[in-house]
Amino acid sequence: MLYEGVSALPMNESAQFILNNQLPRPSKKRVALASIFYETLKADLASGKSQNTVKNLTQKLRAFYAWGDKHNQEMTVNNIERAFINWCDWNLEKTRTSVEKKTDPFNRVVGVGGIIDRALNRHQKIMTLTRLRHQKAKSNWNRKSDRINFSKLFEFGSALLDICTSLDEDTVYGDLPAIVKFRSGQRIELWSGLYSPEKLKHESMRDRQAIKIRNAYIAEKSWRTRFPLMNLRIEAEILTFIAQTQMNLAQVMTMPAGKFAYQSFTGGYHVSRVYKERKSGETEFDIYSEYRTHFDNYLKWRDALYPNNDLLFPLRSHFGRRQSAQYNFQSVKRIMSKLDIEVILPRELRLCKVNWLLRKTNDPLLTSEMAQHTELTLLTSYERPNHQTALAEISRFHQKTDPAFAAPGPVICVKVAPEATEASPKEAPKPDCTNPAGCLFCIHQRDIAEFDHVWSLMSYRYLKSLELAVHRPNKLTKNDHPAFLAVNAITTKLEAFESDEQFLPWIAESATRVQEGVYHPKWDGFIKLAEMRI
Repeated sequence: MLYEGVSALPMNESAQFILNNQLPRPSKKRVALASIFYETLKADLASGKSQNTVKNLTQKLRAFYAWGDKHNQEMTVNNIERAFINWCDWNLEKTRTSVEKKTDPFNRVVGVGGIIDRALNRHQKIMTLTRLRHQKAKSNWNRKSDRINFSKLFEFGSALLDICTSLDEDTVYGDLPAIVKFRSGQRIELWSGLYSPEKLKHESMRDRQAIKIRNAYIAEKSWRTRFPLMNLRIEAEILTFIAQTQMNLAQVMTMPAGKFAYQSFTGGYHVSRVYKERKSGETEFDIYSEYRTHFDNYLKWRDALYPNNDLLFPLRSHFGRRQSAQYNFQSVKRIMSKLDIEVILPRELRLCKVNWLLRKTNDPLLTSEMAQHTELTLLTSYERPNHQTALAEISRFHQKTDPAFAAPGPVICVKVAPEATEASPKEAPKPDCTNPAGCLFCIHQRDIAEFDHVWSLMSYRYLKSLELAVHRPNKLTKNDHPAFLAVNAITTKLEAFESDEQFLPWIAESATRVQEGVYHPKWDGFIKLAEMRI
């Protein structure tokens, strides 16, 4: 921050400039503001903010300084407010005019605004002086990202369990390739950092020195040659552990190893750490009873392979460094891509667990306590729509409040209480909410002004005419046949539609479809059976 133009350089180039004493003279005007920012970031670390958070803030601050150097802004205490507002305007204009994928400019600058507020002890937030405002994402229940597919979740969990089971101590320290077997019948060969023989060039295979080095690598049973296998199992164990306990990834990555005591409760165990005085401390996490055996097996495996490590999940890179809390689980992703299984990372795992509990218990208060949230936080930030439940609730609501009823006949029913009209003939079918023809003579039947309804009426009239065609009257038949009465009732309805010119196209189209054998889906099957009978 003291040197103009240096903030825009990559870290490695900046370090090289410093080592070679090639930096320009520092600007005395910048010393005061840079010192305040430096102390503010140190205070953030001391107050408990994670190193990753402070690192991200530092990178955003460097981007702000790089922009200021490029656009001739004075990065001083007196001018920092004007420079920040200009930077926000530039980000807003860039977002509006850029043809690339648009990102929210508010998220790019709000972190720097917070640093400025804390560094200068501002009473008014500097973001309120800009034109940028936080845009809340609109909730849309049709978004695929909001739908939790539990079948894919269980498939992913089964694959993780297969990885953990396959990579036991004998397999990790055994001959290469290590074989990971899955319950689906698939098998994956792992060469622990080596290329498989099929990927090697034939020239290198004929090189005796290369073969000697490769064989020595395979024969060496150490962390240096087996850490890809170890890290793969630990990644799978971390994801399984988070799915069980709902702990944050940052907590899991820094959790110390040790001995654990189990206190049973309904459905699982409270797990606490055992200290040297043989007294267990407070409960650290809860697990289901089925997970205890798996967790114990992992602890034995971990103690055997990492006897001198103080972490419960000792992930390390090939440089020997501990992994940060922002881990990307690349090993698990590579395996799942070969199996064509969707990867569910810790944030989504915790989200799925909360929604699974909410659907199982149907109790937001109990679920919020189990997830260590308030009920308001659970419902606003964690709950995701369950489309099946929503459809069932909507159906029950309409059954109670909507007067319309799905009548068996070609009409609409407004009340489930069959009652014949006063003008209906004695020979007419009796309304009973089961006989379609009876609906035509019920006082609760209604017609609707829709083409589909007209098409249904005309198709049903044709069906009743087929029934009438096979009727053979005898001497005892004194009155009209019920099918004939149904045909007359439908004809009366259709004539009422014909009296209005706006319905004439529906009548013509429906008649054409019936003549061409294109019947309404509600009556199509019955008509075909009746035609076969004739």
